[in-house]
Amino acid sequence: MVLDGNRETPSGQSLLHPSSIDFETLVKLSNDAIVLLSLGGDPAFLSPAAERLFGWNADKFADHLSDLVYMGVPNTDAELLNAILSGSADPQGPLPHADLQLRSAFGSLIWAEVTVHLLENATGEPYAFAVYFRSIAKRKDLENQLEAATQTDPLTGLINRRAFEDSLRREWAIALRERTHTSLIKVSLDRFDALAEHLGPSAAEDCLNKVASTLQETARRPADIAARTATSEFSLLLPRTHEMGAETISAYLQVAIQDLAIPNPDNTAGNGIMTASVGAACAVAEQTGVSESSEFILAAAENCVFQARQEGGNRVKTVMNVLSR
Repeated sequence: MVLDGNRETPSGQSLLHPSSIDFETLVKLSNDAIVLLSLGGDPAFLSPAAERLFGWNADKFADHLSDLVYMGVPNTDAELLNAILSGSADPQGPLPHADLQLRSAFGSLIWAEVTVHLLENATGEPYAFAVYFRSIAKRKDLENQLEAATQTDPLTGLINRRAFEDSLRREWAIALRERTHTSLIKVSLDRFDALAEHLGPSAAEDCLNKVASTLQETARRPADIAARTATSEFSLLLPRTHEMGAETISAYLQVAIQDLAIPNPDNTAGNGIMTASVGAACAVAEQTGVSESSEFILAAAENCVFQARQEGGNRVKTVMNVLSR
């Protein structure tokens, strides 16, 4: 039995017929932003969710299509979407489906999952692109929080060894390419095991936090990186820092840690307070094409720390290397 375009089921309930469905209302209720574009990039429809997501109304949105996609690092999907929005896409080409950063009227970049469909008429001729944007801001915030958690030492708040070595590889590659100086300082606390054993975990944690704060205060430039890289070892990466700078900061750290006056009765060489063995390595490539890995400067700094410890601790050792092919 047909009732107002609907079909009745045996149970007496009616099933909707496609012709009776108000699809426009469904689109308006959706949280997915939908933009319908001609093949030439002219917007034919902008859903209310799109206005909420991007902050522009339908009249203004067209003015921002050409620069809507944030073109940061090379990204094939971003390039494909930019071509569709600017009206230069090949309808027979691939369609983007990816998480992308987009500009908005709010001044900040927004993250969205983007999916594009090619619409065809009854004869199979393409006539428009339907672009769907789904906000993934909450998901990205959670991902960033999880990433930060995996890169941070939970006790001191400094980055951990894994994150530090990733940063070192990145900065080292830049230094080799641009032939700039890189300095790496390693700080090893003298007789820390004895402090933890005799004064307890609370005293050990307090010591580590105070030393971490000292390093963090020393890493003043945006590119400087302080990290806790072992139980009682800290590292300080100083991009674009010459040998003299590395020596000055190393000497400062050695004195600053001693001046914290953290009790460590078994550290007889330090008169019963916590001291540190500090090793610093500085390196620069004299020409491009040097192939040394970041392990080179890391090993050089660790060797300096070893020498300082072998000589009784509470001292600084430094080394300078000029690299060539």
